[in-house]
Amino acid sequence: MSNRLADSRAATTVLPAMHTLEGEGFEVRRAIPGPGFQSVGPFIMLDHFGPKEYGPGEALGAPEHPHFGIETLTYMFDGYGLHRDSLGNVSITGPGEAQWMRAGRGIVHDEGADPEAREKGGRSHGVQLWINLPRGHRNAEPSYKAIRADAIPELHLDGSIVRLLAGRLAGQTGPVTSFSAPWLAHLRAKAGTQLRLAVPDGIDLGAYVLSGGGRFGTQGKAAKEGELVRFARAGDSVALAVDSDLEALVLGGPPIEGALLRYGPFVADTKEELLVAVRDYQTGRMGMIDFSKPIPARPKVGVSALASV
Repeated sequence: MSNRLADSRAATTVLPAMHTLEGEGFEVRRAIPGPGFQSVGPFIMLDHFGPKEYGPGEALGAPEHPHFGIETLTYMFDGYGLHRDSLGNVSITGPGEAQWMRAGRGIVHDEGADPEAREKGGRSHGVQLWINLPRGHRNAEPSYKAIRADAIPELHLDGSIVRLLAGRLAGQTGPVTSFSAPWLAHLRAKAGTQLRLAVPDGIDLGAYVLSGGGRFGTQGKAAKEGELVRFARAGDSVALAVDSDLEALVLGGPPIEGALLRYGPFVADTKEELLVAVRDYQTGRMGMIDFSKPIPARPKVGVSALASV
């Protein structure tokens, strides 16, 4: 995947994701943060929800709530998610699609299954990631972008399929941009595949296994579904041997400087920032969601990366 792969990274640790509940009570596997670390590069949260099959009237979501000081990225593998926010955005995200939201100085949003899934049931599977906003950018203007499937570059490399959501790879650039310079790829590979994935040198880097399993890094550390591999910082590639059909996220970016303060959906550098964010939400300065706005139809999607490699 690169012509210059002299320096392959070592895998340092393999950690299981923590099981917890979110929103209306749906289960997630939280891989970031974990024991002894607050982030992998600018990614300060990784929640993996599903795969789960809901019956009619059973689908759950995360009702109206605020955010401050971060960006959120929701990426769907299966199912349809509905997003509404205090900027007036209303959209549905389907399989192979993503939605990016910059909370910045404050935003209120509501997310969950779309009306058809709530009525009829269906499968739900995806991830939500939080991207830290660095000092000087926490009060950026809120923004939202729906990322359709055809906007995500899809690369067929070394017998694998890589969808690039953020950063650069093999001459392609992912659609998610941020002040924090994240790097994020969705990888699928068949059992028996051996590959080296080119990555930016010097960034923090990790790989979260969504399904299957393999051996990562120069020592071939084994990791399976629901586990996060963390890598040494030096090196411009990651070696991977796939033991069983593998699906994984490889993610990272420049390391965060200093400790973060978290208070529920708010992330800040100081207590004063947190207090301002809480007050802004309580006094309505983050805005309100107009639930009377019409909901669009489900997008038509067709993504080869979601089929068998």
